[in-house]
Amino acid sequence: MTAGKGVQHSEMFPLIHTDKENTMELFQIWLNLPKKNKMVEPHFKMLWKESIPNYASTDSNQKKIVVEVIAGKLADSVAPAPPPDSWAANPENEGCGMEYKNGSRCKF
Repeated sequence: MTAGKGVQHSEMFPLIHTDKENTMELFQIWLNLPKKNKMVEPHFKMLWKESIPNYASTDSNQKKIVVEVIAGKLADSVAPAPPPDSWAANPENEGCGMEYKNGSRCKF
């Protein structure tokens, strides 16, 4: 999401299952936009699990490592395009948002 010149929102998510519990995982980072982007149009983009690539590898102890690449890129795994005018949309900002799906005691 890019708040830009203003956005009003609430955390509401669709119910996917009617016959069992709908669990939710939420990840947010709020960054201060540079002056030139403070008054851009607000934009929201939903990232569904199926559109987020996974990077898989093995550590030095032969333990499997799985990383969801949410922003940026890791090796050949490239995240979905970020919202326009967001911090992640500027290629000069080198960074990567990831969620580690490792078992315990993995080294990354």
